[in-house]
Amino acid sequence: MDRDQDASKPANPWPKFAWWLTVAVLVVLSVLGFGVLARYQQNGPQLDWWAAICRAVGITSATGPAGAPQPPLRTPTRIAWTRATLAQIEAGSAQNGATVALNCAACHGQDGVSATPMFPTLAGMNAEVIYKQLDDFRAGKRDGGVMNALATALSAEDSVNLAAFFASRTGGLLPIAGEPIPDGGRSLRQSDPALRLVYAGDPHRGIPPCSACHGPGGHKLGAPALQGQHAEYQERQLEAFAQGSRKNDIDEQMRIIAAQLTPEETHALALYYAATRAAPTQVSQP
Repeated sequence: MDRDQDASKPANPWPKFAWWLTVAVLVVLSVLGFGVLARYQQNGPQLDWWAAICRAVGITSATGPAGAPQPPLRTPTRIAWTRATLAQIEAGSAQNGATVALNCAACHGQDGVSATPMFPTLAGMNAEVIYKQLDDFRAGKRDGGVMNALATALSAEDSVNLAAFFASRTGGLLPIAGEPIPDGGRSLRQSDPALRLVYAGDPHRGIPPCSACHGPGGHKLGAPALQGQHAEYQERQLEAFAQGSRKNDIDEQMRIIAAQLTPEETHALALYYAATRAAPTQVSQP
């Protein structure tokens, strides 16, 4: 009797409907998450369906063999600031570098004090900076015309001796002086664009203070001192970094920063750093 009553009751469709609804929702979400939304990436090209699905599940879409030829690795410089590199630079002889420096006087001036804004002053520049730039010219990481050929002719010993010689010269660039607390007014509210960028930067554009690397108040290994350098030369280098024609900066920091500067800011920075020049002194002999 009970079996007849159970058979006469209509079937409940809701459990089956709930299961199918759940399956349908999962399918729609999977298509959206693994296929549609995963195709779009910030600052990059739109992916195809297979690459999007592989990216969503965390695997690579590459189907070629692991040993397939890869494009050459592009590095901005061959120099790494290891202990061995720094020890090699420190062992440079200024006396031996004086002979090599005779070939540099035509452009960079006597003892590295350049008389023309076309060429940078080297006297007083950090030995690490000079050594790195010479190697960048030698390796073709920096395009300098005749400098590429001259650097190629130098041996590693010549480079460290030349760097030691110019770093020991006076009457050129000013030494980096510590200034942990900037003078009043040197802040984000500073109306002078040069002072604002040198001491405070521009956080809205992700621009750090120039002084964090180039001094005063800070210094980064391999970053040149800029005080006393020709304004025209500095402005040309900033423009080259901004345009990407100079690209030997590690981590592309100078290219990123220079590309965001306005022409007025670039000019103001060059004038600011060039305004402070070392007083002429008697050049010491090696």
